[in-house]
Amino acid sequence: MPINKKKFEGGKLHSIVEEEILSFLKERKEGAFTSQEIMAGIRYPTDFSTPEISRMSAFAIADFTTFLHDLVRRRTIRMKIVSNRMYFMVLDSHGAKCPKCNELFEPKKTWKMAGRPDKKGKRFQLHIGLYKCPKHGTFRKVLDKRKI
Repeated sequence: MPINKKKFEGGKLHSIVEEEILSFLKERKEGAFTSQEIMAGIRYPTDFSTPEISRMSAFAIADFTTFLHDLVRRRTIRMKIVSNRMYFMVLDSHGAKCPKCNELFEPKKTWKMAGRPDKKGKRFQLHIGLYKCPKHGTFRKVLDKRKI
């Protein structure tokens, strides 16, 4: 059943499938996976038992791949081609969300510096990341904070 434009624009950006993909990749963050491996890992329903159902499953696979590319575009996961195959991986822990649009980015630059001393005179070593959002410009985030 069709919906109107207002309802479409107000729709959710996240879905259960996105949450399943992200949890699958986060649990296995040391590896990269093809779309078929991710589909199998989250038990995405496909069936090739009859020609009619096979055609519907082909559309479902195309939709799933499009969904993965949308996650890449929104910088939630990243994609690389290795040996002529597309692999997907969750962004590393150094990723940060833009404070204005909540898109996830990898740092353009990171550095360490000494922070201000606390009440006892001990300083913190800060690990800072510099990020660039194409829409809102640059922003910084403290990645790690240790007393020295």
